[in-house]
Amino acid sequence: MKADGDTYYNNGARKNVKNRGYFKKVMQGQKIMSQPLESKVDGRTKVILAVPIYRNGKVTGALGASYNVGALNQMLFNDIYDGIGFSMIIDTSGKIISCDSGLSYRKIGINDNVYDFYTKSGEVAEETMKSAKANIKKQKSGILVLKEKNAMSYLAYEPLHINNWMLCYMVPQSKAQEEFQFIGNKEVILFAVIGVGVITFFILIFQRTSMKQKKMREIASRDGLTQLYNKAGTEQRIKEWLHSDRSKAGAVLMMMDIDYFKQINDTYGHAVGDRVLYKVGHLLKSSFRENDIVGRIGGDEFLIFMEGITSEEFAVRRMENLQQYLRELPIEELEEHTLTCSMGAAFMPKDGTTFEELYKQADEALYTTKRNGRDGFRIYHEVEEKEV
Repeated sequence: MKADGDTYYNNGARKNVKNRGYFKKVMQGQKIMSQPLESKVDGRTKVILAVPIYRNGKVTGALGASYNVGALNQMLFNDIYDGIGFSMIIDTSGKIISCDSGLSYRKIGINDNVYDFYTKSGEVAEETMKSAKANIKKQKSGILVLKEKNAMSYLAYEPLHINNWMLCYMVPQSKAQEEFQFIGNKEVILFAVIGVGVITFFILIFQRTSMKQKKMREIASRDGLTQLYNKAGTEQRIKEWLHSDRSKAGAVLMMMDIDYFKQINDTYGHAVGDRVLYKVGHLLKSSFRENDIVGRIGGDEFLIFMEGITSEEFAVRRMENLQQYLRELPIEELEEHTLTCSMGAAFMPKDGTTFEELYKQADEALYTTKRNGRDGFRIYHEVEEKEV
C-alpha cells in the first residue's frame, strides 16, 4: 500500500484504499487489524492485518495481508447440511462480526444489523426479536423461526464466550427437519466443537500477528550496519532489565568511542569507515556474553551493559582486553593505522539506578578519558573521587 492509497495485490490486482479506516490508522504508524470486511467480488468476510513501512523515520506506505474468517463458519453446513445454510458471528448489538463465505443461501450482509434486518423484512415479529435480543444480551442460547412467504427457516444462536459474541446459524426448515433433532440432542458437543474451532482460529490469527510484530520489532531495534541493537533498542532493553527483579544483582554500563574515527572517514573514505564499524560490531558481539546488551548508539559510539557484574577488577580486565583486541583487529584498508578506543564505565547501583543516571555517569567518565589523551578508560566514581 503506497502513501496515496494505491494498493498492489499478489494476484496482480490493484485498487485504492485511501478511504479505508485501517489504511488511515496504519499511515499514522499503527499496527492494525481491521474490522471484518465483506468482499464485493466473492462475498468472503476478511480481516486485514497491516503494518507501516518507514523511510527516514516517516511512514511511506504499508504492508498488508488478508485472512478469510468466514471459511471456518461454513464447515458446519458442509458436514451436516450438504452445504445448505449459513452462519454468522454477531455481537450483542446485532452487528455482524463475520459471515460465512457463501452467498447462495443468505441475503444479509456484513454491513447489516441482524435485529433490524429480520424485523424490517417481516420474517420475525418485533416482540419475538425483542425476546431474542434479551437472550443474546444475557448470553443465552435460543432459536428463532423465520417466515418468508411460503418458506420457513431456523436461526439458532449460541454464546461463543469471546467478547460476548454469539455464533448464529441458519438452515431452511426443509433441510433441518431431520438434522434439527440431532442438533437439539447434541448441541453441547456441536457448539463445543464449533466454539473451540472459532477460538482456535482467532488465537492463530493473533499468534501469527504477534509473531510477525515481534519479528518486525526485533528488526526495527537493530542497527543495519553492525546488527547490534540501535540506540532505541539498547535503551529499551536496559530499562526493561532495570525494572525487573534481576536488577538486584547489579550491573556495569560501559560506553566506548573509536578514537579519531572522523579522521578515518576523511582519510580513507566512508566505505572504509563503515567497514571499521562493521568489524568493531562483530568484535563486540563475540567478546561478550549472550545475555549482555551490546548496542551502537551513535556514529562510532557503542554501549555495553553487563548484568550481574559488580566487581570493578573484572570490569577493568574486560575493558583492557577489549582495547587490546581492538588494536589487533585486522582491517586491510587501514594499512598501518591501529584502532584504539576511549571508554567510560558506571556501576549500578553505586553510580546510579536508572538508565538516565548510568548513561550520564558513563558518558562523563568517557569524556574524562578523551580529555586525558584517549586510548584508555575511566570509572565514574573514581573520577568523582579524584576531582573531590
